[in-house]
Amino acid sequence: MFDMDGTLVDTEPLLHHALLAVLGAAGVPAAAIRPEELRGRAVAENLTRLRGLMRSPMTEQELYARVSGRVLDRLRSGIAPLPGAARLLRALRRAGVPCALVSSSYRAMVDAVLPSLPAAVFAVTVAGDEVRHPKPDPEAYRTAADRLGIVPGRCVVVEDSPAGLRAGRAAGCVTVSVTPTEEPVALTVRDLSALTVERLARLVGAGAAAIRPRESGAPI
Repeated sequence: MFDMDGTLVDTEPLLHHALLAVLGAAGVPAAAIRPEELRGRAVAENLTRLRGLMRSPMTEQELYARVSGRVLDRLRSGIAPLPGAARLLRALRRAGVPCALVSSSYRAMVDAVLPSLPAAVFAVTVAGDEVRHPKPDPEAYRTAADRLGIVPGRCVVVEDSPAGLRAGRAAGCVTVSVTPTEEPVALTVRDLSALTVERLARLVGAGAAAIRPRESGAPI
């Protein structure tokens, strides 16, 4: 089960540029906009935080519409997957491993990113506006595991943020971080190029032999 932003694709620069444009026009200085403070948090929580920087009558809904509109326009032209992401997703597909995309971003953002990732990889996608309690609450990962039909203890969650890692761990999943973290995790890697199907299988105790890729001639 994969997080999206910061794990499979780097949307942070797009978000930062959009925030600079929208909040800057509302009189918020660039130094007050800190993307690192928004990473991995619920959209509603971030909107409240950002709205607090403004002195204009713009509502949180208007702020979201303006920022997301700019980001979506950029995403629709495509975004490159982060190192190792496409290779790992294709390998998991060839091996027949069911995958889920579990994001704090809203559905419109998830759907805009999906065409930039290998096709037919995710059996399940869960967006931030489709759960009652977003990360770090475990609801999103528990929902994804339930839809996959797999007990959480047999699932690996791959994340880049403390909030996401806490959500995965609270759901009962094995957690992997693609950034340095102080959270207790099963594995920390530099990026997705360090992960293989066999390595993920070992994390849940399946063993490399339990998941065998299809013949090399299979389409990818």
